[in-house]
Amino acid sequence: MSAPSTLSPELKSQAASARLASLVRLGGTADQFWPQYLQAVGQSLDARRVLLLASSVGRPWQARAQWPARGAEQSGDADRTLAMVGDVRNGQPRVHRNDQNQLALVMTPSADSADSGAQVLAVVALDIASKAWDETGLLAWAALAEWVPSQWVMNLAMSGLEPEDKVSHESAHSDRTAAPETAQVDRHDQDRAQTLHDVMRLAIRLQEEKHFMAMSMAMCNELALRFACERVSLGWVDRHDLKLTAVSHVEHFDPKSQATRSLEAVMDEALAQESVLVYPPEPGTDPVLRAHQAYCEKVGTTCITTVPLLHAESVMAVLCLERQAGTLTAAQLWELQLIADAVARWQFTLHDQDRWFGARWWDALNRQAEQIFKPSHTAFKLTALTLSVLLALLSLLSWPYRVDAALAIRSQDLLFMPAPFDGYLRKVNVHVGEQVAEGAVLVELDTRDLALEASMAEADLLRHSRDSEKAMAAHQLAEMQIAAARAQQSASRLEMIRYQLEHAQVRAPYAGVVIEGDLKKNLGAPVRKGDLLLKLAQTSQAYIELEIDQAYIHDVKVGSRAEFALVGRPQDRYDITVSRVDPAAVNRDGRTFYVARADVDGTFEPHWRPGMGGNAKIDVGLRSPLWIMTQRTVRFLREFFWL
Repeated sequence: MSAPSTLSPELKSQAASARLASLVRLGGTADQFWPQYLQAVGQSLDARRVLLLASSVGRPWQARAQWPARGAEQSGDADRTLAMVGDVRNGQPRVHRNDQNQLALVMTPSADSADSGAQVLAVVALDIASKAWDETGLLAWAALAEWVPSQWVMNLAMSGLEPEDKVSHESAHSDRTAAPETAQVDRHDQDRAQTLHDVMRLAIRLQEEKHFMAMSMAMCNELALRFACERVSLGWVDRHDLKLTAVSHVEHFDPKSQATRSLEAVMDEALAQESVLVYPPEPGTDPVLRAHQAYCEKVGTTCITTVPLLHAESVMAVLCLERQAGTLTAAQLWELQLIADAVARWQFTLHDQDRWFGARWWDALNRQAEQIFKPSHTAFKLTALTLSVLLALLSLLSWPYRVDAALAIRSQDLLFMPAPFDGYLRKVNVHVGEQVAEGAVLVELDTRDLALEASMAEADLLRHSRDSEKAMAAHQLAEMQIAAARAQQSASRLEMIRYQLEHAQVRAPYAGVVIEGDLKKNLGAPVRKGDLLLKLAQTSQAYIELEIDQAYIHDVKVGSRAEFALVGRPQDRYDITVSRVDPAAVNRDGRTFYVARADVDGTFEPHWRPGMGGNAKIDVGLRSPLWIMTQRTVRFLREFFWL
């Protein structure tokens, strides 16, 4: 009777699983392995499309193969695939469900050595049959599927044959499995498929546990029942120290007993060699089994098998199986390794979740430190290290902090020079801003009228003096007194006119600078007594007036040292000392500041003039450079957000 032309979905999935298991014995090159691997994955999951992508440091993801080979790409496949492989470098398979409730799986098969050690491979299965698979089952199945490429590479290495030598040997098998819908599955592959199915169901059942100890106990009990073991133990590696964690059918044990320490020594032996150890060993092999032998002789066990559990390429736990019925067969060892690979990731996750948060944070910091110090992303790390060192230096070093202040040169003595009498401007000898010496003639008034008045006053004085003498000679007492009084009046008037003549030239009482009084354009103009002619500032006793912003006034003290430069000559710096700070603030032009007075440390320069402006830097102490650069921003944020 001929075979049916089509198989049921369950048989198709079983045939595909059988083919997936048989790929570990496939020879040939990677270009021959991966298409068949993708086909087996796609048929096992009943997926619409399966992609193989590769990436390396600094390069984007690129598609290397797909199944079906000529499968049409649907809208959104590229974006969905890139989004799924975005976090695939951590080695964890992930299940994604889109808005249409379609499942997709991404996993990283461990076959880098098959191609290039610098590459990362990712297998993406799109639109998986959601009726036959759930997320938990997919993750368990993915752990088994990821194991196949690495086992294929290992078998090639152990065979000692070139890949081309095995192509012809496997070609017939490849032809037979190229179309599982029409081909018959041999008995060996059916057994492999059934084993894969049983392992997947066991992994799903164990992953239903929510706590680490519960899962460890359940796994030990299941393995003891499945492989007819008297005892199955699990040892967990914590900071390179292995401790016995769970024992089948035993809820409590003494961690300090001699039997526990002997069992831990057996597991340490497997941990040190990072390989599956079987005691008694097979003929022709010579592994180190001293602890295994000593333990068997002590407790009377016939056979021991220890299997390391790997996570992220490091041993995280060791399983120890004790049997009296003989060593495990090769098929049983293969099945045991499948179970270990399927449950290792979830067991590690539960162990991490069950710890207190401090231990989790500490391990996360250690993992982050490993990522930072491993040799990758050198430019980014050097930049980050440079910025960190720079930030530390800016925070720890001390730097002189200076407060900015506007300044002006002020004169201590300012003289207002008015007109001495009513008259007319005859001559002006100075300009505004001109330096004058003591006694220099600044302004001259017209004295011609005064000279005439002085002559008339002298004539009147002479005339009244003679009249007084005549009256005295004639013994006319009354006329003599009247003439004498008039003579005295004329003398006073003459004296006043002479005084005005003497002060017709306005002279500088001391050396200084004319700061106001541009009179040259008013020559000949009349002036009245008391009208302001000039303002003269004394330069020998000038001082510096500072305007300090209210935000920095609390940092400035009497005695603070400062340095200033004038606007016209910023390259010249001069030292000053704050001698007084006014207690009252001044509001001007929309800003509030305090006026302070400073004395010059030294002599005034000849080119300084009262009213000249500039900027001063007042030393207020040492601060960190980071504080100096950010203090204004921090102050603004505190004022704005009221912090």
